[in-house]
Amino acid sequence: MSECFKFPTELTIYEVQDVYTELRTFVEGKQALELDLSQVEELDSAGIQLTVWLVNHCRTTGVQINALTLSDLLTARLTLLNVSLAAQNKSEP
Repeated sequence: MSECFKFPTELTIYEVQDVYTELRTFVEGKQALELDLSQVEELDSAGIQLTVWLVNHCRTTGVQINALTLSDLLTARLTLLNVSLAAQNKSEP
């Protein structure tokens, strides 16, 4: 069973450092987790960077993400930037 990290409603430069610190502690030693970003209503590039970093960090450290729930706002911004958080195909560079 994996634990879920629920992100705050605001994920901007003002909150990112605190959320990053919480995430580092939360992810440490886990084999699997769930990420709930469904309530994110305010977002800037720092929040997007944190989200992308976390997914990539989990991939490189072998932590399985069992569920990744994104808010409509975050989904729209990632689409606009052409950023996918889906698992990469092993054959891709």
